[in-house]
Amino acid sequence: MFEAIILAGGKGTRLKSVTGDLPKPMVDVGGQPFLYLIMKRLEKQGCRHIILSLCYRADYIIERIKKDKPVDIAVDFCVEVEPLGTGGAIKLAANMIENDSFLVLNGDTYSELDYSDVAKFSEATDLVICGVEVSDVSRYGTLEVDEFNNVKHLFEKGKSGKGIINSGTYVINKNSILSFASDAFSFEQDYVQNFNLTFRAFISDGYFIDIGIPEDYYKACKVLK
Repeated sequence: MFEAIILAGGKGTRLKSVTGDLPKPMVDVGGQPFLYLIMKRLEKQGCRHIILSLCYRADYIIERIKKDKPVDIAVDFCVEVEPLGTGGAIKLAANMIENDSFLVLNGDTYSELDYSDVAKFSEATDLVICGVEVSDVSRYGTLEVDEFNNVKHLFEKGKSGKGIINSGTYVINKNSILSFASDAFSFEQDYVQNFNLTFRAFISDGYFIDIGIPEDYYKACKVLK
C-alpha cells in the first residue's frame, strides 16, 4: 500500500482555449474530470492515501472532490499560498506523508504505468523516475540509462525520434525532500539534476498522454472514453 502526491496546482495557460477559467486537471475527459481518472487508477492499484497539491482555484477543486467523492481512499489537500515551484510544492505536501517514500505524479498526465510495480521497484533505491518508451520524444524531456537502469542523464526537450521520455512520475524519499535547503525550488532543475544517491528508472511502454495542449487533450478524449 503506497501513498501518492498529485501535482494539480498549475493554471494550464496552454490549454486556456479549452478550459477557460477551469483548472486544467478538472477538464472533462470521458464524462468526468481528468483528475478523477488518475485518482481512480491509483486507488485500483493499491494506493491508500492521495494528497492533492493545489494552488490555482484550490477552493473549487476541494469543493468538487468533497462533493463527488471520486475514490474511497483517504484524500488530503495541500494548498500553496503562493507558487513554490514543483519542488517546493512536493516538499510542502510531503509533510502529510506517513511512509518513508511516496509516489509523485502530475495532474495533467495519464499513464498506464503499473504503480504497484513502481512502488516495489523503488524499495532499494533513493529516487526513481518513471520513463515511457515512445516513437517520438519531441514534446518531452528524455532520459538516458545504463544496462542496470541507473539514470545517467536527463535531457530537456529538443530531441526527436524514438526514445524514453520522462513521464513526470517519481518515487521520492520523504526525508531527502524534507531536508532540501530551499522551500521554493524546481524539482527537476534543483533537486533531480543535483541528486547524488541511488537514482534508477522504471521503464514501461504503456499508453501515456499529457493533456497540456489542445491537440493532446482531444486525443485523450478519444482514447479515454
